[in-house]
Amino acid sequence: MYMGDTEVSTEMQKILDKKARGDKLTDAEKKRIKNDNKRKANPGKAADKKEKQDAKRQRRKESGSVKVISR
Repeated sequence: MYMGDTEVSTEMQKILDKKARGDKLTDAEKKRIKNDNKRKANPGKAADKKEKQDAKRQRRKESGSVKVISR
């Protein structure tokens, strides 16, 4: 789906529809909207951040790092 000249993911569209209906948003949904707005406002910075995060994920994968959740 397109909103203006930017693409909106189906997941983000569901959140925006929920907001339009007046339903309460969770903190995670509010954070996603905020981050999406930041991404739209500064696409160059968002692309740099994505590249940096992808590099981190690749290094973790190469090192064989495994996330351990102890309870």
